[in-house]
Parts: sequence; structure tokens; C-alpha cells
Amino acid sequence: MEQKLRDTEVEVRRRAVKKLKAAPLSPGWKGASLLLGAVAVIAYFTQGYLLLGSRGPGDFLLGTLLFLIAVVLATGVLAAVFHLAKRMPSRYFWLASVSFVLIFLTFIGPVPLMVLVALTITIASSAVGALVFRWRAGAYREAGLAVKTGVAGLGAALLIFVGIGGYWLLDDGRESGDAAKPYRLSVVKPADRYPVTMENPAEQGAYPVLTLTYGSKNSYREEFNRPDSLVTEQVDGSAFVDKWSSTRTKTFGFGPERMPLNGTIWYPRGEGPFPLVIAVHGNHTATEYSDPGYAYLGELLASRGYIFVSVDENFLNTSLFDDWFAFSTPEKENPARALLLLEHLKVWDKWTKTKGNPFYGKADMSRIALIGHSRGGEAVALAAALNKLPAYPEDGNMKFNYRFGIRSVISIAGTDGQYKPAGHPTRLHDTNYLALQGAHDMDVSSFDGASQYSRTGFTGSGDYFKASVYIYGANHGQFNTVWGRKDAPGLGNKLYNTAQLMPQEEQLQAGKTLISAFLEATLNGKSEYRAVFQDLGYALNWLPDTMYIANYLDADTTIIAGFGEDFDLGSTTFPGGQAIGAYLKTWREEKVKMKFAPDLYNSALRLEWDSAEVSGVPTYTIVLPEHGPAADGDSAFVFSMADADDGKKDSDSAGLTDLSVQIEDGYGNVASVPLSSGGTLLPMFESNIVKRPFAKAVPTKEPVFQNFSIGMADLRAANPNFQPERLNKISFVFDQSSRGTVLIRDIGIRNP
Repeated sequence: MEQKLRDTEVEVRRRAVKKLKAAPLSPGWKGASLLLGAVAVIAYFTQGYLLLGSRGPGDFLLGTLLFLIAVVLATGVLAAVFHLAKRMPSRYFWLASVSFVLIFLTFIGPVPLMVLVALTITIASSAVGALVFRWRAGAYREAGLAVKTGVAGLGAALLIFVGIGGYWLLDDGRESGDAAKPYRLSVVKPADRYPVTMENPAEQGAYPVLTLTYGSKNSYREEFNRPDSLVTEQVDGSAFVDKWSSTRTKTFGFGPERMPLNGTIWYPRGEGPFPLVIAVHGNHTATEYSDPGYAYLGELLASRGYIFVSVDENFLNTSLFDDWFAFSTPEKENPARALLLLEHLKVWDKWTKTKGNPFYGKADMSRIALIGHSRGGEAVALAAALNKLPAYPEDGNMKFNYRFGIRSVISIAGTDGQYKPAGHPTRLHDTNYLALQGAHDMDVSSFDGASQYSRTGFTGSGDYFKASVYIYGANHGQFNTVWGRKDAPGLGNKLYNTAQLMPQEEQLQAGKTLISAFLEATLNGKSEYRAVFQDLGYALNWLPDTMYIANYLDADTTIIAGFGEDFDLGSTTFPGGQAIGAYLKTWREEKVKMKFAPDLYNSALRLEWDSAEVSGVPTYTIVLPEHGPAADGDSAFVFSMADADDGKKDSDSAGLTDLSVQIEDGYGNVASVPLSSGGTLLPMFESNIVKRPFAKAVPTKEPVFQNFSIGMADLRAANPNFQPERLNKISFVFDQSSRGTVLIRDIGIRNP
């Protein structure tokens, strides 16, 4: 009896141990696990190297392994729960969960596509691995012909699927030829209409170019601490940035209370004084330094008589290693970017007044321009706004005393709204503003700079103006030679159609042409270069031959209707005016809806018409008060318009919308000209930034405004009796295209 009890006890223990010990995986599950795990590990460590490799092998291995352990532990909880369901081996489920997360984070891009790619790779790798290992284990040796045939067919299908998927991932996408750019500059702007008397602003100037660096002592980068480098003091920016990690301090050697002022200078050999241009990069991998990427601008502008500085703010950028894989990223750091720019200007103000300094008397502090790329594009606008304030909006105890002569601000693919001073959007007054944006930007994918454009205004007449240029084929990164063609992190770029991007040398040429022309007009007083932004046809011989949409407004324009001040459809910005609509399908004021950008700031009038549905001619009319805006024979009627029609246009209009602009004077004389006489209203550019067949996984179009100018002389040519000195009514008459939808804003009269 005792022996039986002992045998029973041993059997119970054996069974208990057996329950605790996991049974070996079958060949299928083992194969699925091994191949899937191998694919996930290779993808993950490749992505880790692309994101952390610049830190060196030690940080790369430490960072990737720590994050891998975190993922394994987190998914292990899911696997333990799933184990209770007994649907599949919990070890495989655990590994599949880890692999899915790793692959998902490897291909960073549009979230739906990230999920699809991660799920597809997880399932395909598992299926191929299971099939191969079951075959090697002889699972199909005794199977019948039908089973073997089915397995062989499944294997072939899997291999074809994997081959197609692998090709799709490795391919750069589909190039877009001239057929995809029907409205190229050379097509819509015939050369015989634009006699050019100006010199190409993108050509090297006559000044020999010198370079020098400056930086705070013991800076984390040697190039700013050379024997001939100028020395600057560190700045306390702790009040302007949150969540600065201790590992970030260890990496850079300082905390937010000791931010350095580092910069590389390109300057002309000469007496001066020269205009001062300071450029700042945006967010990128912190240890892959971005500031050298604007050397092409430095070489050009210095040769043309500017002092150009590319400043270092890389220590404010994302560092996955230091930020614990984005769990402790610095927050609200854009004010710090702006503050540092103003502190750089303070240094330059001191240098230009200090005898013995190599820049004594060299920098003209009344002619300053700030250029910002990406987050830097938002930072330069903020810096220009803070420059005029007596104190920091978030803390009145922090007094400002800057007041430098910042005349011009340039945003290159700039962000917007990441920081709002005291909860308000940044506004600029009496400052020249230029926004550049690529239609194929895969980072700041909406034209965010258009919002800052709409919030830039003028308090009276003067030589200020604002402009924007939307460039087909341009991406986010190619304006910086360090960033290049890839806008997404690491392998995430394989989701995007990079083949359709313009070559980098062309994008740099576009940037140099537009930036240099803008600076010539706003800092050097060469007003003839304004014509470039009023009509890009004047830059036809300088710009790459792609498609552009440009907008323009200046301080010499009296706004009649801006559509941003109230919700009364019948009122106008100019006091006493009245708006009337007739036979319109849609007539409303709205916030402009972009692809991704917030629609909070950019207001416009939406007009939709369909002549087939009404008995009269659709018309929108503004009746002016008796003492309306001043005008004469040299004035121009101006407005900004965007084609907002996603539908098919009339076949007889070659896909373009046209209408008539009609103005009546106080004596009843009416002059009418077609919109197309003042330029071509271009349709929304379709930019399929994601590779086919998933191009529509993200929005591909957004309305972009372009400016139109119809001279009073042209109206008088249409009707010699027309008297522009006394305007009565302004009408948009939709009699050229039978249907369409447009957005309109900034209707006004420009007086030279």
C-alpha cells in the first residue's frame, strides 16, 4: 500500500512538472517562429543603426537592446494572457507580438500603412517558415497527391507574394515625367512675355568668401572651439524647454541652463556693412548635425555681399537614445530655438560695435533676415515676434530688450502651431515673409507655412511684402544637403515614392533663386526682384522647369475683403462695402482645409457654381461705398484664388477653371476681362507621396492660393470709357467654365 502511495505521489509530481514544462514546438510553429524572428531582428537592427548609428557602436547596441527588452517584456504579458486561450503556442504568439511591434516601428510612416506592412510581413514570414520546416521534417512525405499539390501551390504563391512584396519595399517608386507636370513653368509662362533685365540671383557674386566659426567654451563640437574661433557665452534657456533628460546632459555636456551659441559664418571680404542673415535648421537626429546642410546658401549669399550664419541648435533635436525612445523628449522647445536666435543677434550686435573684433562695423543690424527650415521655420517667425516684445509672454518677469532690425523672415517647409505664445498663434506685423513648401514633403506634409502667411500683416503703406511658393517635386529634406531625399526615419522611407522627387541640385537651385531674390528685394532695396514673387515668369530662366503655385501681397494693397474678420457673408473688410451672390451653388466663408495642417487660421470665401442647374449667370459681387479705396490708372485689382474643385473639369477647358473679372465704375461703365488674361488658375497638384497601390492611403491634394493682378490699364483697354478713379462694383462672373469651385481671399486694390 505504501509503495502504491509513493508511486501515485511520483506520478502526480511528474504530471505537474510536465504541465509546467512547455511542449516542444511542432516543425510548422518552429519554422514560423524562426523565420519571423530573423526577419524582425534584421529589420529592427537595421532601423536601429539608421537612427542611432551616428552615436557610435556602444550607444547603438545599448539603445537597441534596451528597447528590444522593453518590447519583449511588454508583449510577454500579452502572450501570457493568450496562453490561457490555447489557440496557438504561447511562445509563438509572444514572438509574433514582439516581431509585429518591431516591424511596425521599423517602417515609420502613415499609421494604416505601418499596420498593413507589419501585419503582412509577420504573416508572410510565419507562413513561409512554417511551410519550409514542415517540409524538412517530412510532414508531407506520406501525404496524398492532392495535399502535395496544394502545398506546392501554396508555397509557390507565398514565394511570389514575398517576391512582389520585397520588390515593392526595395523599389524607390515610380518616376514622374513631364506628362505628370502639364503646367510646368515653361508652359504656363511663355518666355516672350517676360523680358529679363535682372541678373540671376542664384549666381555667385563678386565677393571673395571667407569662413569662420564661433562657439561657447568647451562646446560639444570641436569645430566651434578651434584656435581661431570666436568665443561666446552660454545662455540659460531652462525656462524655455521642458523635460531635458539627464542622459541628454551627459551626451552634450550641458543642461538647458547652459545652452551654447555656436555658428559657422560665411562672409564677404570687404569693408561692409553687410546685411546679416542667420539660418537655423529644424528637428533631425541630434547627433547627425544639420547646420552644415546650408553651406550652399552660405557660399552663395556671402559672395553676393551678405554675412551668412548657420547656427547650431542640434542639442534641441530628437535623440532617441537620450530621450528614452521618445518617452522623455524635450517639450515646448521651439521657444528655446527662437530665444537662441535672438541671443545670437545680441552677440552680433556687440561684435559689430567692438573695436578689434573682426566684424567691427561689418554687420548692418538694421538689415537682418532669419531663415528657418522645418521647426526652424516656425522658430524664426516666433523670434521675429518676440523681438518686438518687452517680456516673455509666458512670464512677464522675464524682460526682453532685443528690438533688432529683423526685416525679413523665410520659412522653408516650416511647421506651425507647435508653440503658441500665451495660447495665441504667432502673428507678424510689418515684416517681409516668404514661405517655401514642397508638394512632395513627406515630413511636414501640409503647407503649414500658409497659415503663418495668413497671419502676417501690414499696419500701413511701405515696402513690406509677403510671398509663398509651392514647388511640385520638392520634398522636405533636399533643402538641406545633410538631410537629402529621405524625409522619414530610417527604413520608413521605403513606404514613400521617392523616385518622383526632383534631383537635389534642382531643389537647391530653386531654394537659392527664391531666397536670394527675396533678400535682394527686402534687404538690399532692389525692388525689381519683387516681380519674381508677383509673377514667377520673371524667374523662368533661373528656376527648374517644374510646376509652381505662388502667392503675393504687399503693404501697398488696400484690402477690400479678406474673409477672416467675421462670419457675416454680406460684409467686407473695407468699411461700408456689401457682398452679394447670385445663382451660386455654394457661397460661404470657411477655414481652409489642408491635408494635415490645422485649419484654424487660414480663412477664405468658397464659391461653387454649376450653370446647368440655374437659369442665370452665377456671380459674386462686392458693392463699394461711395468713398471706396483709392485707385488710378496705375493701380491694380488684386486677389488670391485657389482651385478647390476635385471633380472633372470641362473637357473644352483643358482641365483649367476660368471666369471673368468685371469692374464697374461710378458712372456705370463696365470693364471685363477673363481671369486667364492675368494668369492661369492652376488646379490642386496631386502628389502621391506613398508608393502605389497605397497612394490614396494619405491625402494627396490641398488648395494652395495664387495671386492675380489685373491692371486698371488692362481694364481701360477693355473699355476706354472705364474710370478707375471712382470704383463702384467688383464682380467675379462665372461664365467661362460651366462648373467649378474656387476659394478666394485678400481682394484689394494695389497702388504703386
